[in-house]
Amino acid sequence: MATTGMATSFKMELLSGGHCFLATQSNVACTGANGAFTLTGLASTANLVVGMAASGTNVAAGAVVASIDSASQVTLSKAHTGAVTAATFAADIFKMLLVKGTPARTFDFTQTNIGTPGTGTPTTSNVGTDETSGTGYTSGGVTLANVNPSNPSGAVAITTFAANPTWTGASFSASAAIIYNTSVRLGGASPQSGRVVSVHDFGGVQTVASGTLTVVLPTADASNAILRLS
Repeated sequence: MATTGMATSFKMELLSGGHCFLATQSNVACTGANGAFTLTGLASTANLVVGMAASGTNVAAGAVVASIDSASQVTLSKAHTGAVTAATFAADIFKMLLVKGTPARTFDFTQTNIGTPGTGTPTTSNVGTDETSGTGYTSGGVTLANVNPSNPSGAVAITTFAANPTWTGASFSASAAIIYNTSVRLGGASPQSGRVVSVHDFGGVQTVASGTLTVVLPTADASNAILRLS
């Protein structure tokens, strides 16, 4: 069983910078000198935030955005290993896992972490053995593609994902989905990955046999988007 809702812990973490839903920006032109920490000459920093992972030729492995200095400059957490002419900035990686048809516990807004899916007793910090299993399903679920958040109504901020999560060649049952963050961000409220964003009840057990299961995301507007904040 499950009750659809946004995790209470997620709301608090979001306010303190613990999650980033921005879309990845690839091969962004910029300039960085060997041994320096700054990247200058960016066309815009509007869709960058502290904690986004940075990568590219001569960008140090594991570097993240440490500060947004201006509309055209950021400082990274590690010094460049050579001259930098372009960088990719990646936001957090979110995934969706499925809860089996007859789970031992009811998942709701009190869920804080996915723990070790498929293993252990189900609790508010561990999906455990209540994760679904079967042909075509990999423990941990599927990766979601971020879309930049927006505020179309002026009063409700929304975000969604670029494509409906799909499992092909599938034979299993599921009763709910859980969206969670796989990333650990600099300055985030939580030190660990696996923090739950939201729980979504299917309204009953959904069973697929040698077929395709698709979770259809709702319309991305102020009334229906899968994640809404006002």
